[in-house]
Amino acid sequence: MANQEALWYRRFRAAAYASIVGLMGLTFIIVLPFRPFSYLPPIIVGGGPGEWLVLGYLLYAVLGSCGFGALSALLFALETHEGRRPDARMMAAALVLLFIGVTAACALLMLAGAMGGYSITIEGATTQATESTMAPYVYPVSLAALAAVLGAGLLVVGMTNAKAPSNE
Repeated sequence: MANQEALWYRRFRAAAYASIVGLMGLTFIIVLPFRPFSYLPPIIVGGGPGEWLVLGYLLYAVLGSCGFGALSALLFALETHEGRRPDARMMAAALVLLFIGVTAACALLMLAGAMGGYSITIEGATTQATESTMAPYVYPVSLAALAAVLGAGLLVVGMTNAKAPSNE
């Protein structure tokens, strides 16, 4: 049975691997010693908007890498040990919404932190000017987070309603 159809735990494990590769790339970018990347450590140390950058990075590490890995483990138990299969359409929508939502929300949060941090730390802009730089990111981050939450909800429903395959 496992050879006849793709199992969802493998797809969520692939999402975890993709997130790990993305996290490695982000880490590499943060430590690069030449411009514009060399501005990131002072932005992080400067606090304020730099905290958005750090928060986005940490959320991506936890939700992307660890989150998808944990979901893969839960789906592994559901699909292999319990022999139940979630609805394919619901799981596909959940995976897409969750992956895109988490990735976009964290990336936009990091971008807003980097832009705002550059504004205040490197350019010496006022707090009001920095807020104006970061304000356009608030709703897109919220929308991406909402997509991730919707994907997580679909995933929970899909896992809860998973059925054992019929023996017909």
